[in-house]
Amino acid sequence: MPRKRKQDVKVNDSESLEGLMQETYNDACLQINEAQKTINELTATITPIDIDDVTKVVKEKGGLLKIKDSAIRIKLEIAKLQSDIIKSRGDVDSTTTNRSEESDLTKNFKTIREMIKNNAFESNNETDSETE
Repeated sequence: MPRKRKQDVKVNDSESLEGLMQETYNDACLQINEAQKTINELTATITPIDIDDVTKVVKEKGGLLKIKDSAIRIKLEIAKLQSDIIKSRGDVDSTTTNRSEESDLTKNFKTIREMIKNNAFESNNETDSETE
């Protein structure tokens, strides 16, 4: 594997974004491969004798599977970003703006949910005070 070169991250630079995405993708692939390799070694080399050994092996495999899951999630996020860039015909600026607007929309939904919960709580308190 070649030595990693220092990555310069520049705002509004498509080459910088491309390099960063590629580096992140490569790291995620490496994490998946290393985790699977370790799982295979655990399975092949360790023969648990009692329940304590079994629980330790299962716990370690669970941790490794979480690493694989997070790396797969990173790869999916990169694919979503790449898809958004392709949809906007390679215009990175509009894609990053749209993605930041989506996160604002998520925050707005959270605010709306909180308002609904507060209104439901207030209406429950009003009906409780009326029955007393």
